[in-house]
Amino acid sequence: MEPLPETYTVEDIMTILRLGRNAAYNLVHSKAFPVIRIGNLLRIPKSSFHEWLNSSPVVFM
Repeated sequence: MEPLPETYTVEDIMTILRLGRNAAYNLVHSKAFPVIRIGNLLRIPKSSFHEWLNSSPVVFM
């Protein structure tokens, strides 16, 4: 069994947060959490994403 990657893709973020493509890219470009750029590829470290997610305030609408 291969070890799991330590990063998420923008598509992973879309699935996890149930966001559309534009919203996910806006979030990634908002500097809300660190993004690793590899050429044109964007990767989000899992640990940073989960820290951001757990520290974000809950807003009820």
